[in-house]
Amino acid sequence: MLNRELLGPVLFLILFSLYAVSAWQIPIMPFEEYEAVNSATLPKVYALIGIVVCLLSIAATLFKGVPALDKREGAETISKATIAQCAALIVLMLIYSSVLEEFGFIVSTILFLGCGFLIMGERRKQILLLASVPVVIVFWAIMTQLLGIYLVPGEFWS
Repeated sequence: MLNRELLGPVLFLILFSLYAVSAWQIPIMPFEEYEAVNSATLPKVYALIGIVVCLLSIAATLFKGVPALDKREGAETISKATIAQCAALIVLMLIYSSVLEEFGFIVSTILFLGCGFLIMGERRKQILLLASVPVVIVFWAIMTQLLGIYLVPGEFWS
């Protein structure tokens, strides 16, 4: 009964349910007790919206009547190759988090996105560069110049 279309919403439903439990345990400061919005409001709203969306997604999938083995054209199945791709992306995320302070945000993120696109199957160098370099530079400019958020410049360069 639990097929590929149901697996994602069910996992997210579990995640949002655990998030809701922790959101309802956020302590409220004494001066926040009678406020309309306090430090626990947004986490509770996010948890409830997530649970509702997951339940709607599960209901839509069940009412749609998707068979257990999907024979539609273009439908991908979970194979050893896709599991290996997922594992490679997880390893890439761990490597990214470990080299972020050493190489800095810009270099680490450009390498992370480029390697991620390579793992996902993109081989055109122009797309790899245009999809990673401008995005990282614009994001860095917004975060540091407009919002004033500190991003690690890297110990390797200093």
